[in-house]
Amino acid sequence: MKRREALKNIGLTIGYSAIAPSALSILQSCTTEKEKWVPLFFTQEEGLVMTKLVDLILPKTEATPGALDVNVPEFLDLYASKAYDTEAKEKYSKGIKSIIEALAIPESGAQYLKTEDYTNLLDKYLRPTNEEEILYKQEKNLVYESLLNLRDQAVWAYKTSKTIGEEVLAYDPIPTVQKGCIPIEEATGGKAWSL
Repeated sequence: MKRREALKNIGLTIGYSAIAPSALSILQSCTTEKEKWVPLFFTQEEGLVMTKLVDLILPKTEATPGALDVNVPEFLDLYASKAYDTEAKEKYSKGIKSIIEALAIPESGAQYLKTEDYTNLLDKYLRPTNEEEILYKQEKNLVYESLLNLRDQAVWAYKTSKTIGEEVLAYDPIPTVQKGCIPIEEATGGKAWSL
């Protein structure tokens, strides 16, 4: 191994110590083709639902790839499968099942749900009025908590993907200059730094 790569790996290890140890290797291994993806943790139906929800939460735009372009659903599935302990898996699975129930999937299956069904669910729980939000929190509404968790996980997986880190966010693999007290526009063109 070259000295530069060794130093880079040490820096990555220190910088990512807050992330579960296997998260980075899991993230790097999520390069499957969508047609070939077989969920490990999710059921096929849950995988389909998670894919649709994540696509609506982080859609592709003209300027940026979407969550599906960087395999966020595959990462979430693999992460739950490999990094969660039994208790966390049960809690996560219970939350996913609550989302499935809230969607009222027809007997014919999730593939027959329309985009509006997913949009209505996301609008109801991720864009609530102040009164609804207070009520969801007081009731400890599982669908609300699960969708918030899904959104947070999807954003985390999206921002830590290699494509987003190197092509969308401000990226400097070997930072050498420290410039203090300058506007973010001047420093990075207004972009957040990639980890």
